[in-house]
Amino acid sequence: MLIHRNMADHMRLFAILGLSLGLMASAQARTLDLAKPEDGILASKKIACGSLKPDFIGYAVWKGKVYSRVSWESDRLLFDVIVINIRRCPTVTDPQRGTGYRVVSRELMMFLDPATGKIVETWDNPHTGKTVKVVPVMNDPVNLPPLFPYARDGKPYKFSGEILGDLVVRNLPTPVYQPPPQGKDFAEAFGGHSQAMEVYTHFVQKKELLNDSEKPLTTLHLSWYRFSHWMPWMKMGERPGYLIFSTYGWRTKGIDDMPQQIKDLLAKPEYALFREPPPADDPRPMSDEFTYFDQVMKAEGKK
Repeated sequence: MLIHRNMADHMRLFAILGLSLGLMASAQARTLDLAKPEDGILASKKIACGSLKPDFIGYAVWKGKVYSRVSWESDRLLFDVIVINIRRCPTVTDPQRGTGYRVVSRELMMFLDPATGKIVETWDNPHTGKTVKVVPVMNDPVNLPPLFPYARDGKPYKFSGEILGDLVVRNLPTPVYQPPPQGKDFAEAFGGHSQAMEVYTHFVQKKELLNDSEKPLTTLHLSWYRFSHWMPWMKMGERPGYLIFSTYGWRTKGIDDMPQQIKDLLAKPEYALFREPPPADDPRPMSDEFTYFDQVMKAEGKK
C-alpha cells in the first residue's frame, strides 16, 4: 500500500512538473504573426538590432566595392569599402500609437585600395586627373525616427518581409533627395544636394525571427546597395555620373568577432567613439557623408 501511494505521489509530481514545463515552453515560444502590427514591430526590431532584450547592443559589418558610372564610359572600380554599425534599439511608447522602438547608432565606412586592401588616404581621381584627400564616412549619429504599431493617422504597421521556405527576407529601398544637413559651406564640391538610393535586404532564419524570445539572432545576413552622387571629397561637383556601392554583410557578436582590420582601426584613439552606440535618449538628428566632411574642411580652414 505504501509503495502504491508513493508511486501515485510520484506520478502526480511528474504531471505537475510536465504541466509547469509545458506552460514555460509555451510562454517562451510564442510565434509572431507578421500580419499583426504589434508582432510586425517585434520582428522588425529583432532584425534592426538583433534581439528584443532591453539594452542589447547590435553589431554589424558589411564590405564590398565602389564603382563609378558615367554615360558612354566603362564602369570603373574605384575602391573596396568596409563598414561597421553599432546600435541599440530602445523601447518607446505612445498612448495612441502603441509600443515601438527607435534606432540609435554610429556608423563608420573606410575606403580601401582594391589591390592592397589598405585604407586609402589620398587618391588620384581618374575622372578629373587631380589628387584629393580621402575622407571616411564617420556618421555620428545614425538615429532613426521611432517606429510604432500604428501611424499617427491610425494606419497599422505592415511588415515588409516575406517568408521564403526557411528564411524571412526583407527588402528596404530608401530614396533620399534633400539639402545636406551639413556641408552647405562646401556645396560646390558635390553639387549642393544629397541624392541617393539605398537598398538593404535582410535574410534571417524563420525559426529564429518568428518568436518573441529575447535570445539574440545568430543567422542574420544582409546586402546593401547604394546608388548616389559623388562623395563630396572627390570634388566632382555636378559632373555627370554617379557611384554604385555593392556590399554584403552580417551580424557579429561584438567587436572581438569583427575582421582584424576593423579591430585594429577601433583600437586607435581617433576611432574609439565607434566602439559603442550613442545613449538611448540621444536627441541628435541623423548625420550623413557631408557631416564629417564639413568638420574636416572647417578644421583645415577651407573656404
